[in-house]
Amino acid sequence: MTSQTPNPALLHTQLPDALFAQYTAGSVNKLAAADKLEIIEKLHLLELIFDTRRYEIMDAILTEDFVMDHALAKRLDRTSFKQLWQDNEAVLLNGIRHQLTNVIVYPNPDETATAIAYLNVLKFANTSTLSKTDNPALLAHAVQVVQFRKENDVWKLAHLTIDQMAVSDIFGLDKTARHYFAALAGEREQLGQSLF
Repeated sequence: MTSQTPNPALLHTQLPDALFAQYTAGSVNKLAAADKLEIIEKLHLLELIFDTRRYEIMDAILTEDFVMDHALAKRLDRTSFKQLWQDNEAVLLNGIRHQLTNVIVYPNPDETATAIAYLNVLKFANTSTLSKTDNPALLAHAVQVVQFRKENDVWKLAHLTIDQMAVSDIFGLDKTARHYFAALAGEREQLGQSLF
């Protein structure tokens, strides 16, 4: 990514306080290691589903009422979420790979769980919709917060929020669009610039 004027929204990362609360003295709400591993695997699996176009696997890992809150779009069920990616593969997925880092999983008092990670979106091949540059290139970096709940003893993704996104100059976004992508999810509705 090229240098740009610092965006105040990106000067430090905003994460839920509950992430850190699990490490304070007296925290008794714990998740079993097997639960954490299942959740982490499914986080990574979703990114591989995008990269391989294996949308049918989403039915096994997403709740039917799955919500995606992303600067690109907001979707309120699994079917429309899948359709967004299927209908826009050329722009959103071709020549692109998704990678998660710094994954942390913690329990919630209501027996759900939350997973937090950094999302890197990488360009690995030139396409008709991505400008020609040396490969690979970092297209975007964001914070991903995912709520999980159990259905029939299986952890499933129920709500995905992606915010605090820095976007590469490859996309040619103006300052207003960059600010929109960098905003926290709760601020985006005020800015109102969904792309899809």
